Amino acid sequence: MKVPCNILFSATLFVCIMAKEDLDFVDTEPARDNEAALKCDACRVVTQKFGEAFFELQEEMTTAKQTPHDDDIINAAESVCDDTWNGFGVTVVDDRETVTALSGVSHEEESVWARRLQDLCDELLGEALDEKTLYNLWASGGSLEDHMCRGQKTFGACSSDDWGPWPGDDYDDYEDDSEFEGIHDEF
Repeated sequence: MKVPCNILFSATLFVCIMAKEDLDFVDTEPARDNEAALKCDACRVVTQKFGEAFFELQEEMTTAKQTPHDDDIINAAESVCDDTWNGFGVTVVDDRETVTALSGVSHEEESVWARRLQDLCDELLGEALDEKTLYNLWASGGSLEDHMCRGQKTFGACSSDDWGPWPGDDYDDYEDDSEFEGIHDEF
């Protein structure tokens, strides 16, 4: 037997009022997981830093009229993950939290984002085929961001709402109540 349903609509939700005042809430607009959106933002920040390091390397090599050697490329990529990642936090833009460089970030928030960005950088670099592949993708005008953030598994921060936990959340050397002191895994 079907239960009659009177439907009331709002902007993103409709309510089905059934017999005996039972309510059934159905979300008609899928909510984007905020953590997934922040992970995508973080991946984009890390990728931008790789691009900046590769640009600086290319500028140095152009000035010196040289082409970068493999060691130069490796050093440039690894220097990104060795960065302190200070000054990043979350701000609200268009009713959505986003990770960005901020001035006046609280020490606690800065510590959390420094750790997250550095761990994400380490994970992305550790899972990449090699630094030269990343450099060549960037130098060819290919989308480093698409490669590192819109791929699969580790590289799927922007292509999946179910990307998993933040890198480093399960590391024994990071306690929630301890300060992050720039210690991270080296690859």
